[in-house]
Formats: sequence, C-alpha cells, structure tokens
Amino acid sequence: MNDEILFIEEDNDSDAILPSLRLAPWKVMLVDDDLEVHAVTKLVLSSFEWDGRTLEFLSAYSAAQAEEMFQEHDDIAVALIDVVMETDDAGLRLIKNIRNKLKNHTTRIVLRTGQPGQAPERKIIREYNISDYKNKTELSGVKLDTLMCSALRSYQNIISLKKSKNSLQIIANSSAQLIKARTYNVLVNETIHYLSLLVEQCTQGNSTDFSTLGIYCDQNTFQLSGAQGKFTQLAQFNDISLLPDNVSILISKSLAEKTNIFTENAFILNMHSSNNSCILFYVEGFTPLSDTDITWIEVFARNTQTSFDNEELRNAVDEGQREIIYLLGEAIEKKSKETGNHIRRVAEISYILALELGYSISDAEKIKSASPLHDLGKIGIPDCILHKPGSLTAEEWKTMQTHVEIGYELVRYSQQDILKFAAVICYQHHEKWDGSGYPNGLKGEEIDLVGRLASLADVFDALAHDRCYKKAWPMDEILKFIDDQEGKHFDPLVVAAFRKHQQEIINVNERYRDIF
Repeated sequence: MNDEILFIEEDNDSDAILPSLRLAPWKVMLVDDDLEVHAVTKLVLSSFEWDGRTLEFLSAYSAAQAEEMFQEHDDIAVALIDVVMETDDAGLRLIKNIRNKLKNHTTRIVLRTGQPGQAPERKIIREYNISDYKNKTELSGVKLDTLMCSALRSYQNIISLKKSKNSLQIIANSSAQLIKARTYNVLVNETIHYLSLLVEQCTQGNSTDFSTLGIYCDQNTFQLSGAQGKFTQLAQFNDISLLPDNVSILISKSLAEKTNIFTENAFILNMHSSNNSCILFYVEGFTPLSDTDITWIEVFARNTQTSFDNEELRNAVDEGQREIIYLLGEAIEKKSKETGNHIRRVAEISYILALELGYSISDAEKIKSASPLHDLGKIGIPDCILHKPGSLTAEEWKTMQTHVEIGYELVRYSQQDILKFAAVICYQHHEKWDGSGYPNGLKGEEIDLVGRLASLADVFDALAHDRCYKKAWPMDEILKFIDDQEGKHFDPLVVAAFRKHQQEIINVNERYRDIF
C-alpha cells in the first residue's frame, strides 16, 4: 500500500513538470431537472477520455438556467438535454434558442427523454438540429460511451472546419495589410500581429500567454525588429547570447538549415532571401498544434515570405533609383565645377530638417534622395555663365535663373514620389519667405515646405564652401547670416529647426568636406 501511494505521488509530480502538455477538458453540459440523472451520468463518464482530454461537466437543472450557462460558455462540446423540465417542451424550446437566438451551431446536442411517446423520435430528428435522440433507459455505460465518442468526433470536425475558415480569413487579411507596409519594421510588426492571431485561432484561445520575436539577420547583423509577450522587455539587442538557451539553440539551427522548425510548444519561421539575409519569427508558449494547424502556419509563412521578397525588391529598386539620382546630381555638379560632396551634404541636411519639421521617416528619405537634383536645370545653362568667376550681367543672371524651370520641366510629369519631391525642390529652392525670390516671387507658405527647407540647406552649404565666384565664409558669419535672414530669405520655422540641429548639420559639413 505504501509503495502504491508513493507511486501515485511520483506520477502526479511528473505530470506537474509538463503543464503545457495538459489539454483543456471537453465541456459537457447536463440539462435535466432530475438530480439523479446528473449523478449517474457523471459516474458513468467519470473515467472517459477522448483524444487525450477528459470531461468537464456543467450542470443545469432547468432550460432557463441552461440558456444562461450557454451564454457564459461558448466552447461547450456536447449537451445532453432532457425534453420535459419546467414544461413538457422545455428542452425543445431550449434547443431552438441555442441554435437560433444564441447562434450556436457547433455544440453537439443529444436530446434525452424518459417519455418517448410525448415527443416522437422521427419528428424530433427532422425538425431539430440535434445529433441524437435517446431514451434515458437506453443510455447504459457502453452506449453512453459510444454516444460521447460520436458526438465529440462530430464536434471536432466542425471546430476544425471553423478553424480552417478563420485561419484562411486571417491569412487573406494579412496579405492585404502586409502589402501596404513600406519599411521592414512595419512589416515585421504587422507579421507578428497576424501570426499571433493565427496561433490564437489554431489553439482556440487556449494560448493567451505566447510570446513572439521578430529578428533581422544577415552576414553582419543580428537585430531585434519586433517583440510581443515576455520578449518585449528585451527592447533592442544584437547579440543572440542574450536570449534564453532554448531560444538561441532553435534560432541557430534554423539559420544553419534555412528552414522552419516546429517543436511541441515553440516554432520558428525562417523567411530567407536570395542575398543571405532573413527575418526570423520565433513563437513559444502555446498548447500543442495539430498537423492542420502547422499547415496553416506554414501557408501563412509562405504568403508572408512573398511580402518580404517584395519589400527587398522595392528596396533594391529604390536604392538603384537613389544611386542614379546621386550620379546625375554629381554630373551636374561637375558641370558646375563643384565637388559631388555638395549634393551629399545638402541631402543629409535636408533629411535632418525634414524629420524635425514633421515628415515621416519614409518621406524624409525621399526628400533626401530628391535633394541632389535641386540644380538639375543647370544642365541647360551655358558653361560660360556657369563658370564665370566674376559677377553676372543682368542678362546672364536672367539666363541663370531659368535653371529652376529647366529642372522642373525635366521631372514634373514623373509619378515617382522621389521625383515629385525633386520637381518641387527644383522649382522652389530659390523662392524666399518675404517674396523676393524667383521664379514666381512666392511668399510665406505659398512656398512648399520642402522647397523652404531645401533653400536653407542649399544656401548654408554654398556659403560654407568655395565656389568659382567666391571663397568659403567662416562658420560664425554663416550662422549670423542665417539669423539675419530669418523671416526674409528663410522661413522662421525652418530656421528654428536648423538651430535645434545646428551642431549636427555642421558635423555633416565637416564629414563630407574632403571626401571626393
């Protein structure tokens, strides 16, 4: 006896070691006004298991009480309902309310009666959405066991179909959203969001404590891009050794094998690209997944992989476009006998000002890429004017001013965002806040904000470096000039942004001074 007791205690302890493996029991509702029926049914099914899960009984002693309990529990697998309770047809009315009022079409309902003649079986089976209709005297231990197996199998199939439908809907919704993402971080966080929804759907809401990591990796980088659950405390990291051993081991294996990996309570999705970079999604803390669940997650992964491939392709196109713009800008500067560093400095300064003035990171990047084309129109100005070391005549100055319109005409019809910004910058970077600029004498906010910030960036850099017609100014004189021109040449708002980042902008000026 003592040995037996010790054995039981050890067995319980071993179960406690793996709490994540315990599946929630099937909920079975007993609806009957006879207390003995409840007691006998629970006794007969006390050791029943189906698919590794036991039964949890909910008892209702009237149709009204049962309806309230159905409203509280939306995961009742099987209901054994008596026909005659408060009234002769209370059970039948309850079934109608369950199906029609509560819109519950998943619970498998078995109608039980002690008076079979009162509700004919053929009529009930045809008119009510039930799984079976039994006389209470028929439900011996074996028959009740068989009935529960059949009902639970049917319930599982229905739930599986619902899960598949909902999983497909989540994947479809994710496709529509992920295609709109315009940065890796947004794409990663949106993926984590929809992946969490999918795991929750697959586990039927039993895994509310799962945690997710999104990590970007290439040959030189290992960086957190997004996190959920317990991993949010990591904030940012770039060292795999900071992760728990079980996580880092799984990630290392996935990186080595370039594949998805599924374990009992964790999985990792590896979305690798052709350039040896990848995004990893690690998820843990869920109840065990079925083969069907894993299939849906892998469908999601393949679908999401396409979004990352598209983002990579878009980045490559954008990078190619930026390189072409820089090369064109440098060609223009060489024609003007200026170093190509002028366009790099103006680009960096424009980016700093754009962020401070409220542009998104995405738009600030586009402005940075567009600013090298601010003097695009100089390609149409004669060299004798561009390279003249002294002052221009009135006629020559008039010709020089046409470069803003030439540049504008070259890019004004483009539908690319970068070139749309470039068109505005070309046309307006010589306009002045007080209306004394050219070509149109625009004043104040008639000038687009991107034109106003490009104007200050261009003037600052032009004053800080030698030109064919002048020597570079000392920095203190440049800063005094900008102060003096606030509200005249320059928008006060842009000047305030310049002052806030003055040292950063001066550092840009120094960084690109001697690089050719």
